[in-house]
Amino acid sequence: MRTLAVVESVKMGETWVEVRLHGKKDHRDVRMLVDTGAIFTKISTQLAKDIGVVPDEAVKMKLADGSICDAGVGEAMVEYDGLAKRTIPVLVGPGEQLLLGVTTLEILRLKVNPVDGKLEPFVPYLFAARP
Repeated sequence: MRTLAVVESVKMGETWVEVRLHGKKDHRDVRMLVDTGAIFTKISTQLAKDIGVVPDEAVKMKLADGSICDAGVGEAMVEYDGLAKRTIPVLVGPGEQLLLGVTTLEILRLKVNPVDGKLEPFVPYLFAARP
């Protein structure tokens, strides 16, 4: 079964994607804002409960407005376009907005094309001398 791979660029600089998030008890197809300014992927407390993502660490999280709030860190599996399924750290925090952060993009070996706002695969760089 292939996961939805709808990529939609709504406003200049905004990219929305459909991904499948797997927790310990269920999965959901969700629409997320790709946030290249966010290190972690963020899901809502309700979504975490629904799919079985259980935070095992408490952290402070800085919001875009500069305020700081509490969040939990758990693990989920993310699937994009049915091609990649990887376990990622997710912040479980306040608000319903779902954000797909840079760590997840890197784990999936995806990047945002700045021209069309779509996700595309990339070949990771390894800065090492050849033998």
